[in-house]
This record gives sequence, structure tokens and C-alpha cells, in this order.
Amino acid sequence: MMNIIKSSFCLILVSFMWVSCSKEKSLVEPEKIEASESLKNKIPKNLKIVKTEKVNLNNDLTIFICLTLDEKKGEYNEYWFSSNEEIKQINKFYSESNKKWFVNIDEDPELEMLKIITEEGDIDCAFYDVDKNSFNSNVIFNFDPLILKDDKKYWGFSGDIDDIILKDKKLLTTIENNIPDYEEKKMSVNQKKLPILYFKSDKKDLDSIEEKIGSFEFMNINEIREKIK
Repeated sequence: MMNIIKSSFCLILVSFMWVSCSKEKSLVEPEKIEASESLKNKIPKNLKIVKTEKVNLNNDLTIFICLTLDEKKGEYNEYWFSSNEEIKQINKFYSESNKKWFVNIDEDPELEMLKIITEEGDIDCAFYDVDKNSFNSNVIFNFDPLILKDDKKYWGFSGDIDDIILKDKKLLTTIENNIPDYEEKKMSVNQKKLPILYFKSDKKDLDSIEEKIGSFEFMNINEIREKIK
């Protein structure tokens, strides 16, 4: 009985902390823009431009991201341009379900990228460190996303996520993950455990999770990486 009361108190306390301490969103979603004519001219003519976005990686560095579709091959190509519209990266995948946000979770001024890719029977959720010169994305660690709302836990589908629960650059984390692998999940070679990270959602129709989840606490990325390796 005492354990139930203690767990309920912890959930209420955590909910109060992130509601009262963070009015502004921590996650930065790329801003949709109209592609310039010069940028369009750098995209192969056989590719359809699906959308163009921009994000400020720091105060001095803007990235333009152009998602294209090869309709014959069913292949998506994502072009990353520098502020002077130089192509820096081209990423290929086969699903438009490629959701990304940016957030600062370490001590350098650049934002890290949080990306959730869902393809047939495969899900890839990870934080990435983006090199400010080459735009190469290096995996920090993979994780399972859950939504914490009104003291209840829900599946963290990318379309339901509004923000991340973050306090002083520390992530609300459960290290011992008891969630069954209903889908094949990717995990970095540098980690042996897939931690759970918690998110916020304003959606009303969420998919609740019945599995028993371990305790959680706020951890910085170095603490998480140490516990999952």
C-alpha cells in the first residue's frame, strides 16, 4: 500500500514540475517554408518536392531541409542545405513517417536532433548530434518514447508528441525497459539497454499502455549513456 502511495505521489510531483516549470516548448519543430527558386534548381528534376523546412541549429547556423519523393521508385530523398544553399547531406528512406525535432540536451550551444522513423515493422527513435560543419548526424542513443499525462502512461507515437519532459537539460528516464518488442526497434551498437523517455501531449485520444513500467528519474545524457552501455 505504501509503495502505491509513493508511486502516485512521484507521478503527481513530476507532473507538477514539468507543467509549472516549462511553459515554453523545449522541442523545436522545423519551420515549413516555401523553397526558393535557386534551391529548387538544385533538386533533380525527376524528384517531387514534398516540403521544405528550416531550423536554427544555433544563433549563427540555419539548416534548410527539403524532402523529395521519387514517385517511380517510391523513395524519399531528404536534402540538407547550408544557409548559402550548398547541399551538405542527402538521406534516403522509404517512408514519409520521418518526424524530427531539435532540442538542447547538452552543454554546447547547438541543438541536438530527435528523430522518429517508422517504416514497415521497424521503428527507429534516437537522439543525434549534428555536426555543424558537415551536417553529419551521429547517434547519441536510441530510446522508447512514452507519453506521461494526468499520471497515466501512453504509447509515444510521433504524431501524438507535443513536447519532451525536460528539466535543466535532464530527461525524464526509465532505464529498465519492460515493454515488449511489438515492432523491431533499432539500437545503437554502443548500448545494451533501450531506455524509456517521457513526452507531453495535448491530444485527447491517446493509446494507453498496460505494461508495468519501472521507476523514472531525471538524468542528463551522460548518466543515461553510462547506464545503458
